[in-house]
Amino acid sequence: MQEIALSAGWNAVYLAVQPVDAAPEKVFAGLPVDTVATLFENPAPNQFVTDPSVDLFKAQGWGVWYAPGKPEAFLKSLDAVVGNQAYLVHAKSACSWKAAGDALMQAPAWRPDAYNFVGFGVRPQGGPTFAEFFAGSKAHNGQTIYRLSEGRWKKVLQPSAETMRAGEAFWIYTKGSSDYQGPLRIETLSESGLLLGSGADQMIFRNTCGHPLSPTIQQVPGTDAPALPLSFVVKTFGDATRPIAATPVQMPASAWDQSLPPLEAGTAIAVPMQCRSSELLKPKQGSLLKVTTDLGTEAWVPVNGFRDGTGN
Repeated sequence: MQEIALSAGWNAVYLAVQPVDAAPEKVFAGLPVDTVATLFENPAPNQFVTDPSVDLFKAQGWGVWYAPGKPEAFLKSLDAVVGNQAYLVHAKSACSWKAAGDALMQAPAWRPDAYNFVGFGVRPQGGPTFAEFFAGSKAHNGQTIYRLSEGRWKKVLQPSAETMRAGEAFWIYTKGSSDYQGPLRIETLSESGLLLGSGADQMIFRNTCGHPLSPTIQQVPGTDAPALPLSFVVKTFGDATRPIAATPVQMPASAWDQSLPPLEAGTAIAVPMQCRSSELLKPKQGSLLKVTTDLGTEAWVPVNGFRDGTGN
């Protein structure tokens, strides 16, 4: 679950979870939210940056949902609220939006040479500055950023002094093409996370910033089942009979956290993992790995373990 504080008026928010029921009237049920918009396609590079009060329905590329009862409700063009997406949310009064859903791996789809409406996972307290977060990206370092303040888009004048906020969306100009994820890039074989049957899968962590970065992995159990019985797979060397051997280091089938060695700038580390399938309580069981850094970033990696070893 992701909790986002909404102020009265317009809010620029980043939704990191995929709602179980994506219908807007379900996602915002019981909240004083009357308009929600997201950018499907951005045909104008400066849209919403130069004119924050533009009529959403008339603006090209936007999908909009209006709450039932509003005169323009029949004009809605947003039928589903999806995760890993930035939204404009209008609330009639301040409230707390508790968005229930499944955490997703973040993979921004950057539009080159244009402003992009995005958000990222950062700690609720002590997150990075904009300059720290984008220092490792040639496409974004030093580019113009706008954030919503009191209902108007305002330029971030000092990126080295302004801190990114959890659940916040903002505009940033992307110069050229980019596949930037953040200071710590996380790669898995599947776009949906780790799939662990009888074999091992791995995460690769890449430090894309210009200074050492210290990652920490934390297992967060799901609400419908205990945490997965996971093991780190390390390689041992020097045994005469097994010169190179894979040795699983068992972690408890509960919540845990494990710090990794600091990554120097530009380096990467592979973290092979295995599920002890015989200990699963269900044929398929899920959990989450929360990956944080000392810079204040957060990312989620879904993990699914399979008892039959097929990965299905």
